[in-house]
Amino acid sequence: MKLLMITRKVDRDDAQAGFTYGWVKKMGQQVDVLKVICLEKGNTKGLSNNVEVFSLGKENGKNKLREFINFYRGAFKFIGKVDGVFCHQNPEYTILIGPLAKLRRKKIVSWYSHKAINWRVKLMAFFAEKIITPTQEGFGLKSDKKVVVGHGIDTELFKPAEQKNKNDIFRVISVGRISPIKNYETLIEAIEIIRDKIDIKVDIIGGPGIKKQEIYFDKLKWMVKNKGLDKVIRFKGLIPNQELPRYYQESDLSINLCPTGSPDKAVLESMASGLPVLVCNKTFASDLGPFVDKMLFKEKDAKDLSQKILKLINSNQLKGIGLFLREQVVKNHNLDNLIGRIIKLYK
Repeated sequence: MKLLMITRKVDRDDAQAGFTYGWVKKMGQQVDVLKVICLEKGNTKGLSNNVEVFSLGKENGKNKLREFINFYRGAFKFIGKVDGVFCHQNPEYTILIGPLAKLRRKKIVSWYSHKAINWRVKLMAFFAEKIITPTQEGFGLKSDKKVVVGHGIDTELFKPAEQKNKNDIFRVISVGRISPIKNYETLIEAIEIIRDKIDIKVDIIGGPGIKKQEIYFDKLKWMVKNKGLDKVIRFKGLIPNQELPRYYQESDLSINLCPTGSPDKAVLESMASGLPVLVCNKTFASDLGPFVDKMLFKEKDAKDLSQKILKLINSNQLKGIGLFLREQVVKNHNLDNLIGRIIKLYK
């Protein structure tokens, strides 16, 4: 099998898009030839020799005209050498390659995971033979092209520590973009409630992406300082994807505050690392299995979150919960299995 993959960025060191490197690497291991067109290219060390990455050049500065021209340079270079096209994330990639792929009779499989439905999504659905999505909610259009495949988590990268160092301090981690939708205020307020009941440290990993998010970030830092939590809650900034597993492994509990909707990848990475994770996103209810009542807290309810944290600490079930959640990800969201399912769609 020879495939062309189109994605935004291939860079193993990138904190936000670094997971795509894992997709490219795993797909390269399961096909004979993999050609990749990406908007931006960074560190690609470790990819196998059958993988060729063609960048549109954004790493040298943004230039939409140059990127558009380079896209079709890459498309014409690769389209005749592959059996099919896999478009990852943005609908625009399917739209751009669609006419050429149709002309050359190359099947397009597109990945989409967002609640937004607009003309771009509808045009993507026209060109694609199949649209794969992690959950039923991940693609809202009614279409017989939709295939629910689960998320793709690299369970060889995100795995439990072989040996965990004992520590008197209870360590909490929360990973994700610094954005109002993440509801970090709830976490800060919950920690304020329990600060005198337990010796606890919280690491928030991530950073803002746009101006509006920077304003929100400033608000969070002010909250932490105003509540006297400077030595309890630390903002660690962006961490390269390949280094994240160590942070999960060194933690005792993960907390994710995204509302109910599409699954947040950070939750599944936590679970794959053998880490219990508290969520308010009800989409994860089935993954939490018999522990759902312990792990699901009420959205934007700091009191409920604080109570759930304390109950977990006192339950002596953290290790058992973590191992169960790891098994759930390996079974339902394993990247190797996901790549295999994608490849089967071309046969």
